[in-house]
Amino acid sequence: YLDGDTSFIAAFPQTNSGDMSPNLFLEPGRGPTEDEFENARIIGLRQVAAAQTAFGSASETVTGGVDSRIMYLDMANQVVSGRFTPDGREHRTAPAAIGAAMSAGSVEDGPAIPIFPEGTRNPMIDALGGMDAPVPQWLQDAQAPKLVVVPVGLLPPGGWVPNVLKIQILRIGQFYIVGGPAEFTIVSGLRVRRTVAEELGVPLENVIFQGYANSYSSYCTTPQEYDSQQYEGGSTMFGRYTLPAYQQGYAALAAAMRDGTEPPRGPAPADLSGFQPSFGPGVDFDEPLPGTQFGDATVQPGDGSPGAQVAVEFVTGHPKNDTHRNGTFYEIQRNTGGSWTRVADDNDWSTKLHWRRVGSNGSVVRITWDVPADTPAGTYRVQHFGASKARGSGAISPFSGVTSEFRLT
Repeated sequence: YLDGDTSFIAAFPQTNSGDMSPNLFLEPGRGPTEDEFENARIIGLRQVAAAQTAFGSASETVTGGVDSRIMYLDMANQVVSGRFTPDGREHRTAPAAIGAAMSAGSVEDGPAIPIFPEGTRNPMIDALGGMDAPVPQWLQDAQAPKLVVVPVGLLPPGGWVPNVLKIQILRIGQFYIVGGPAEFTIVSGLRVRRTVAEELGVPLENVIFQGYANSYSSYCTTPQEYDSQQYEGGSTMFGRYTLPAYQQGYAALAAAMRDGTEPPRGPAPADLSGFQPSFGPGVDFDEPLPGTQFGDATVQPGDGSPGAQVAVEFVTGHPKNDTHRNGTFYEIQRNTGGSWTRVADDNDWSTKLHWRRVGSNGSVVRITWDVPADTPAGTYRVQHFGASKARGSGAISPFSGVTSEFRLT
């Protein structure tokens, strides 16, 4: 893609995948093999194959204009019509709360992140004011059958989970994309699609769901899934009627799009830009290893052949100094007619970069290339692009380095 001459671009966004898992053996990092990199490759190729099949068999052309509707919902204070609830009665959502089931984690994706390992304090939580807040009975009742562990929606300065959330419907011709600000489960996403398709009067297959859109507020389960209080239900922040509240909002959006009107905008989300503590360690400064300069190749490649692995190492700066957006940390280059041409970079599955700290301020990257079987014979080299941070001034300086040449036969 760095060449900018791609004639076809495919997007692989996440949909309503809240209860999907790539761990096919129902344990973290396992399935369909015991190697997590191989698992990612296999599952990725399966998705590509399915997408190619779907694209190749498509017969209907998308025609018409584009349109969009958005609305903000205060998900902590929604009154939900009986049209959208299981028992046909009016219900309410509640301020966000973490349930015990969320703390337990799940079988297939592993235990939850240990916020409070036994006998220790979490400095990030302490800096935010702590989570040792009592759970009011009214909140426990509103969140039932969830066993509330932490009332995150009530914690200062204004709740630790966003409650004013944007929902959206986009139209491209006769094709509709529903954007939701959470991890919707398979069935919850299906119910939203049905609600929107019914309101618009279009076939269900013309409506797709896009999760993790515009904001993030953990999970969204159906009321029935919520009742079972597994990990996803314990992570559904606004209670049993979270999904019905979303369905009600999406129905209003779809009706407005159908009728060519504008829905109520809803409340404005809180501006918390002034309260954004950062707990990631910064880069103090960089210094090369003794007797070296930034960009020096300390491990050189050897000759090889397709199917082998080429491994090199460079003295470098901390990768946080420049993340090379729209660029690359390295290139595998082939000599063609006296000039060097990129044949692979950090966007290729065949390559990997491993960074490690040496001492307090030194950095080394190890770059590996698993040479594909169809790689032509020739002369190659590896070029690394890095950036260093100066002591005192903090100035960021780019640099590059190259290995010696090596032959593939």
